[in-house]
Amino acid sequence: MNGRNNMKKIKAHLWTMPRWFAAPLFGAPAVLGALLAGGLTWRSWLGVIGTLLIMAGGHSFNSFLDYSWTGLDKGAPGERSAEKDYAGGQSIIAAGVVSPAEVAVNALAWYALALIPLIYLAVNVGWGIIVVGLLGMLATFAYAKSKFNWTHEAVLGTASGPLAVLGGMFATTGSPPWVAGLVVSVPSFILISFVGLALDEWPDAEANLKKGVRSIAYKVWQNGVSLEWYLSSWLLFIYLYQVFLIAIGLLAPLSAISFFTWPFLMSFVVMMKQDFRKWAGMVVLTGVTYPVLLVIGQFIGTR
Repeated sequence: MNGRNNMKKIKAHLWTMPRWFAAPLFGAPAVLGALLAGGLTWRSWLGVIGTLLIMAGGHSFNSFLDYSWTGLDKGAPGERSAEKDYAGGQSIIAAGVVSPAEVAVNALAWYALALIPLIYLAVNVGWGIIVVGLLGMLATFAYAKSKFNWTHEAVLGTASGPLAVLGGMFATTGSPPWVAGLVVSVPSFILISFVGLALDEWPDAEANLKKGVRSIAYKVWQNGVSLEWYLSSWLLFIYLYQVFLIAIGLLAPLSAISFFTWPFLMSFVVMMKQDFRKWAGMVVLTGVTYPVLLVIGQFIGTR
């Protein structure tokens, strides 16, 4: 029994809390930022590593904060945030797998590891990367409270979109075209905030609305808005916006290979009413491939 519990604890520390399934959603924008800033170098990859370590720490802190600060993960099943197959960090404390203190230490460890590449890049490339990195670390605390003040989507989207892209940019050069980076970061911003968040929060809505949450994602559930319509509308905007980015020359035409995800995403969204848990997972899996294909197309198309 102790051996099984130890394995659960190890898995929680190395996989569940950092939520590595989301690495493409944060790593791909960082790679894209590096490409826009002049091209991938080994220092660019240090920036990507730093971005992913900050993501890991932020996710871990979110588990801690939602239990110990906001209380969204406290209570019996049905009274707390629902555990998702692709995440699992919502119940690890309530289920007794780890303690709040252990989660806090885990989060601080990821942030400490992130400082290693960030400080090196600050000394050798430019200090802008430190600003971006610290904002990324602080975003998780803003995110915890944003669930109660209508900035839920904005905070999450900023962390996964603009800050991730700028992380790749400032790791590559001390004076990147940051305005272009902000413009190009919009699809990543929307994908994880307005699309991903509404999907993720759907099973939590009934329990968390009773605790005072305020966000568009929860209002979709509360007001009886069709989740399928809501998600497909944002997905359509993402693809149309990418066409705009290609037209003005910020993205390579070959980045459009990411459009191959469109028919799959729409099919899976339509199927969610039949089996939400199964098809929502498929939406997440396919959605993760979108930024990866975009970056691959951008890399090949600009060589």
